Amino acid sequence: MKRNYSYFIVKPDGIRYLDEICKEIEKEFESIIYYTIDDFYDITKKLNFKNYEEKGEKFAKSFESYLYGERQIFGNKGLLVLIGDRRMSQQELADKVFQMKLDLRSKYQNDNIAIATNYEQEEVDEKNYLKIISETGEQKDPRVLKGLGNHRISDLNTIHSPSPTIEDTVLELRILDEENIITEQNRIIPEIMEKIKKYNTLNITKDMREESYQGEIGPNISGFYSSQIEELEI
Repeated sequence: MKRNYSYFIVKPDGIRYLDEICKEIEKEFESIIYYTIDDFYDITKKLNFKNYEEKGEKFAKSFESYLYGERQIFGNKGLLVLIGDRRMSQQELADKVFQMKLDLRSKYQNDNIAIATNYEQEEVDEKNYLKIISETGEQKDPRVLKGLGNHRISDLNTIHSPSPTIEDTVLELRILDEENIITEQNRIIPEIMEKIKKYNTLNITKDMREESYQGEIGPNISGFYSSQIEELEI
């Protein structure tokens, strides 16, 4: 029976919950392969190409400011969780992955940390103007957000997956493949993955960039998955 595919990306701010997130995902799906993402900032911009096209400059400015904040606080490494399953249709798999993303975001989202970005429009909506008030009630000058503007508060939501459509799922999988994320060079072997889960850090993947690193000796698993993804129908 044909294997269908989808994916999650654990974002840099989700790595602190990595062990718990992986355990929950591993209980639900037939086949899981892990890949390291060295440049989360770059790949997530490419995966959001539809938002860039449809929402234009306003979205681009706010989203890239959010990504800058994420990178400065949590770093730039992400984890691709490639899901394969023969038991479900492509649509059933897309729906299940999307629902699990919502459940994981709800469970592991940290509500007291967010990133504020400023649209800096000429006409300011007073409701969205962030003010810093001292204990005595006096307004203080913001250290970072110094200008008037319309601001967006972006929650750190730990994990990404495609929207629950076959088209978006397949297009994003192809981007990950074309950007050479799904390669043997990036595939995390079980021994390293166990260390990553134990310490909740992707810095261990630096070992995979050493010249002496050989990974897991055997067939090119990623090449097989890559060819399967190319054959997925929209």
